[in-house]
Amino acid sequence: MLAILRAAFFISLLLAAAVSDLKSRTIPYSVCILLALTGLIYFSPVRLWGPILAVPFFLASGFQRGGAGDTMLVAASCLTLGLFSGALGLMLGLSMFCLYWLAEAFVRKLRQKEKKVSYPLAPFLAAGFIAAYFI
Repeated sequence: MLAILRAAFFISLLLAAAVSDLKSRTIPYSVCILLALTGLIYFSPVRLWGPILAVPFFLASGFQRGGAGDTMLVAASCLTLGLFSGALGLMLGLSMFCLYWLAEAFVRKLRQKEKKVSYPLAPFLAAGFIAAYFI
């Protein structure tokens, strides 16, 4: 029963972060805090290694290459998933983002339009983390 509750909270909070990032290009910190608290529903001390995966995102946000919301989303999700499942979710999400970026760049080149400056990352991360949760 607790596993179903945890999965429902995890998925709904990731979807809320994705929708918020699509609409306003921001991820509310309240969603990240609730996502981290979701990790306490079936807590295991080994999952405390998961937020280490957010360090590259933290460094990128310091150089204006990413948002702090993405950093908090990765840290909170990886606290729930743990190190290995979190790394799998990141690989899946970032791979989907790269494929999207390549497809969009190809279409933009065909249409001879300018590049977009920023892209919402949370929908791709959410899809990767949700897939990793069930693998």
